Amino acid sequence: MNNIVADLHIHSTFSDGKLSVEEICKLLKMKGIKYFSITDHDSIRSFEEGRKNSENLGLVYFPGIEFSTVHQKRQVHILFYGKNVEGITKELEIRKNDRFLRILKMVELLKDFNINIDKEDLFFEAKDSESIGRPHLARVMVKRGFVSSLKEAFEKYIGDDKPCYVPKKEFSVRETVDMIHKYEGIAVLAHPYENNVVEFIDEIIGIGIDGIEVFSPKNNQFNIDFLYDKAFKNSLIVTGGSDFHGDGEYQKYGLNESNFEQFYNLWRNL
Repeated sequence: MNNIVADLHIHSTFSDGKLSVEEICKLLKMKGIKYFSITDHDSIRSFEEGRKNSENLGLVYFPGIEFSTVHQKRQVHILFYGKNVEGITKELEIRKNDRFLRILKMVELLKDFNINIDKEDLFFEAKDSESIGRPHLARVMVKRGFVSSLKEAFEKYIGDDKPCYVPKKEFSVRETVDMIHKYEGIAVLAHPYENNVVEFIDEIIGIGIDGIEVFSPKNNQFNIDFLYDKAFKNSLIVTGGSDFHGDGEYQKYGLNESNFEQFYNLWRNL
C-alpha cells in the first residue's frame, strides 16, 4: 500500500513486543506514521505512555488492546479501540483477578504433594508482570527447591492435564465484543487468516463486530480483496496495522488517508 498514515496494531514491551512505547513513537515519527495504536495483549499499561509520547512528538494516539478470545475451540484475537479507558481498566482487573484465583487453586493442589508455596513469593516473582501465571509459580517452585527445573514443574505438576493443573477461564468472542460495546468501544477482528479464523468469519460478523483488520502483513492480495469485500458488504470499517513486535526492521503497514478517515469517523462518534 502507498501513502500509509496509520498503523493500528503494534505491540510494546508491556506485552510481547521488544520496544518500549517511547521507542515505538520515535520510530513511527521517523517513518512518517501520524496515527497509531499500541494494542498490547490484554493490557492497558501502554495507555498513559502512549498519550504522553504522542503529544510530545506531534502524533495522534488511539488507546487499544488485543484481546485473546475463543470461538469454536480456536483462538481468535479481537482488537479494542476506545475512549472509556476507566471502564475497560475495570474489566481487565476482573480478568486479572480470575487468572490469580486460578493460580491460587494450583497452589492449594500442590499442598497434596507437600509443596507449600507462599503467596508473597508469587507476588515478588511477578512484580514486573501484568498478572501472575504458571511460569511465575514454576520459578518459585524451583527457587524453593521443590523441583530442579521449570520443565520438571510443568511435566510433573502444573502442565496441561497434570495433577495440579487448573484450566484457565476462556472468554468467547461474543463475551468480549459485548464487553467492548458496553464501554462504547470499537471491536475489530484481527488478522482473520491466522489460525484460519476466516473459516467462520460470517459467524463472527454475526456476533456484532464493527470492523475487520484487512491490511496486515499476514494477508496477500487475494486475502485483502476477500476481506475488503466482506467488510463492504456488511457495512464494517476496514482497519490495518503492522502487528509489529520489534523483530527486524519496521515495515510501514496499515491505512492510507481514505481508509483511516472511515475509522476516524466511527471513533469521533464514540
